[in-house]
Amino acid sequence: MIKLILAASLCAATAQAKTAEKAMDWKGQYGGPVDPGVVIATDAAIWTRLWRTLGRKAPPLDFKKHFAVAVFAGERPTGGYAIEFLDPAPKGRDLVVRYRIKAPSGFATQAIAQPWGVRAFARARGKVSAAAVPEEGRTR
Repeated sequence: MIKLILAASLCAATAQAKTAEKAMDWKGQYGGPVDPGVVIATDAAIWTRLWRTLGRKAPPLDFKKHFAVAVFAGERPTGGYAIEFLDPAPKGRDLVVRYRIKAPSGFATQAIAQPWGVRAFARARGKVSAAAVPEEGRTR
């Protein structure tokens, strides 16, 4: 009985952690800049400018505990492209946020898109940088 209660508690805690994680992740297919790029937001001023670029109001973020990385894929010929954030790679005190731009697989909207993704991470002690992992191609 105790094992069942512990397992249920663990499942609930995992679900809460995933919900909190999703709340720190934003993405879209349209409205991003035409040119590809990366923005690392370490303070409220950069955060506000980032969201203004996307034509949206900046969600609240505690910069004493977090920083955020925004990746813009640039203009793409169809919808369906996505930004995928990978696990950050520590380099001593520094942190490298790795990401990939995934190509659509299967059907895609036949409209020019400007995909973007933003994710908040726990504050790093050292410098933060971002690095692209090779783009995945279509699988057909």
